[in-house]
Amino acid sequence: MAAVRPPPASTLVPFLVLPENRFALEAVSIMGEEPSRPVFLYGPSGAGKSHLVRHAVRLFLLQHPQARVEHLTAGEFAAEFAEASARGTIPLFQAAMRELDLFVLEDVQGLEGRTETRVQLLSLCEELRAGRSQQIWTSRCSPGDLSQFPRKLISRFRGGVTARLKLPGQASREKLLEHFAGLRQIGLAAEAAQTLAEGLAVSPRELWAALSQLEALARHERRPIDVALVKMFLQQEVAPQKPRLDDISRAVARQFGLTVSQLRSRKQARQFVLPRQCAMFLSRRLTAASLEQIGKYFGRRDHSTVIHACRRLAVLIPREADLRLNLSQAETMIGGIPGEDW
Repeated sequence: MAAVRPPPASTLVPFLVLPENRFALEAVSIMGEEPSRPVFLYGPSGAGKSHLVRHAVRLFLLQHPQARVEHLTAGEFAAEFAEASARGTIPLFQAAMRELDLFVLEDVQGLEGRTETRVQLLSLCEELRAGRSQQIWTSRCSPGDLSQFPRKLISRFRGGVTARLKLPGQASREKLLEHFAGLRQIGLAAEAAQTLAEGLAVSPRELWAALSQLEALARHERRPIDVALVKMFLQQEVAPQKPRLDDISRAVARQFGLTVSQLRSRKQARQFVLPRQCAMFLSRRLTAASLEQIGKYFGRRDHSTVIHACRRLAVLIPREADLRLNLSQAETMIGGIPGEDW
């Protein structure tokens, strides 16, 4: 198994130290000082786990140029294990892994539906531990939230340092934008970076993409990236579109097993009334439509019917778990964020 070599410096995006990633950086930076001390990094998609891992591998190889390193995603590991199993070469697969100095596996939550692969991963953990190899694991969730994993494997994940990477706060988003702009030689005034950071509470990966889009907009408009252009970008490209009454009726009808015409009809059968009230409630919550418009849309009803529906739902939601689940799933289908009340 060939060692992984660090990529040329010109292809690396320098790692920016922020309050949200400082502890995780320290954890991977001292890996070589304590043999077989695994590091488990977790956090939401786009928070910078992969970027930090590449940085850690490069540091490790600079310190240990002859080190044998394997850096895989969970999907790649599962595919290699499946191929070894099909060919009857699992002992060779295990032996190759046993010789590693550093093993990195990203997105371990992707193995939750693969029982045999998880068993093999536990065996690998034991081999790496016995061989005093370094290990880095990444996941979108903490070890304790990997509910389908064997307890012993979770214990191995927790056997070293567990570090959470958080999404950047506004001050860090401003630093990231200035950092990215400098790397790409894009003119971005401090005021423009502040405005963009305020309008985009997103991950570093999404900030990088947004800056690319903003650069393209600036070229198209033939103007510098100033506060006015950033505001135009946020208004045109980022501001989420409010769902329409049609979107809500389709989602609610699907959730309750009805047709849209049944949901919008004037039928008063019990199986239609509650779903219709849910649709009215979500329409009031998620759209700018007036009570009159919502009532008219759902069976040419009066605005007082919509008020009654919203009041009834407000009483039922805290009491009925099934109702909260139906509302949450319907709102997810619409593309919204389920309310904290359910």
